[in-house]
Amino acid sequence: YVVKSINGQDVLSAEFGKIMDLFDDEVGDPRFSKSTALALEKQGGRLAEPAPTPLTVVYTEIPGYQGKFATLTQDGQDGYR
Repeated sequence: YVVKSINGQDVLSAEFGKIMDLFDDEVGDPRFSKSTALALEKQGGRLAEPAPTPLTVVYTEIPGYQGKFATLTQDGQDGYR
């Protein structure tokens, strides 16, 4: 599945960074992470403002897409790899 829309806004062909900004999701908080703050500055800021909550997210399938996903195997110490 892929994200089709967020709060009615079509994001099917949007950049991954824009979708993550709409979700208000970051790898690191720029207030506490110098590397995140520098990356945002270099990018020119966020690609989108966070979408208002509550979020309405619509998912869809891409017809004919055959992902090449790793097969998870159980590991007695770490769980699954």
